[in-house]
Amino acid sequence: MRAPEAVLFPGADGWELWKFPEKSAPKCERDPSEKSLASAPKLLLALPTRSVLAVPLWVAAGGDPRELAGLELSGRHLVRRDAEVRTLAVESSGGRSLVLSLAVSDDSPAAPYFPKAVSFDIPARLLDPGKADVAIWRESGSLCFGFFRNEKCVMFSASGEPSPGPAFCGLLTRLALRLRAEDVIAGLPASFRLIGCFSEEDRASLAGALRVEVEIVSPAPPPQIPNLLVDVSPPSARRAGERHAIWKRAAFLGGLAAAAYVLVLAALAGDLAWKMIRLEKLKAEAAARAPAAAEAKKLVSEWKEFQAAVNPRHFALDQLAAVAAELPGEQVRLTQFTLENGRLVLAGEAADISQAYQFLERVKKSPVLQDYDWTSRQPQLAGKNKVRFEMEGARPDAQTRNE
Repeated sequence: MRAPEAVLFPGADGWELWKFPEKSAPKCERDPSEKSLASAPKLLLALPTRSVLAVPLWVAAGGDPRELAGLELSGRHLVRRDAEVRTLAVESSGGRSLVLSLAVSDDSPAAPYFPKAVSFDIPARLLDPGKADVAIWRESGSLCFGFFRNEKCVMFSASGEPSPGPAFCGLLTRLALRLRAEDVIAGLPASFRLIGCFSEEDRASLAGALRVEVEIVSPAPPPQIPNLLVDVSPPSARRAGERHAIWKRAAFLGGLAAAAYVLVLAALAGDLAWKMIRLEKLKAEAAARAPAAAEAKKLVSEWKEFQAAVNPRHFALDQLAAVAAELPGEQVRLTQFTLENGRLVLAGEAADISQAYQFLERVKKSPVLQDYDWTSRQPQLAGKNKVRFEMEGARPDAQTRNE
């Protein structure tokens, strides 16, 4: 949790904004303006005492104080359904721990300041009780008090009383007896501290009624920021914070998704740009080589024509002789021999299918006819003791049928 730079405190006559400059004394502004609040980004809001229920409890040292306190207060029907119970450790002894359980309610006058605060605390933790057993202060004209044990607050409350009269003194007496009976305080309070604007008459009245020592600290000193901050967020502020956290997480995930999308687009754009550059380079190379390629193509065409004229293996009579040499016997005869544009078509008749297949295989294996890529159809019966066959071979230089 960030250290506060300013404290908004519920003072005796209204809100007080305390700022703590690094190189000067603390400054107080009463009923601060929006501009002043905006200049304090790390604001600690001290919730009005009337909005916080404080109950001291002894719990088992090995348990979860927060859970145990929540069960205890719920069992006493002291907390609302949406209230969240928090605990402050006071001390431990004899296998048990003394904690101050806190349940916060929304306070209408303080609600406008909830969005401006980054943390929340209670006034009783921000006041200096000194060595006194009880501290008393005013909030919005009403007396508030806190009981302390070894300078740690063990119970606080707002009384609703404007002055330390008999009603207020009776309330303190009853609470002191109850806290003493529950071993929350070691003994009945013997010293009180009045913090803020109190008169000598108030001091004398309180001292005479309770028979205790009473001191006045006036004017009220600046709030003391505890070393360990305990965030006691009101329900509405907590819900707003949870919604903000959800939106912040969603924005973060959305930002990650957008960044990933941009990276993918950048990668695709880079790849496309590289391919376009490569394509342009290949086009330039192809254009540069086009004349040489055309000349080479012309030479190949001329060589093919010349090859057909000078290569004996391409002469029709030599190839006919090679085909005839592969006839397995007099019962197999040729009926068609066609050589045109590098394509050789053979057809014939045989006495049976085995002789037809034997001839087809021998033609494919002929050394003279190795340049051809042969395809053959399945022999067909053409009558008694007659089978017709047909095969076609194509040289690599053969023209397609559409050329």
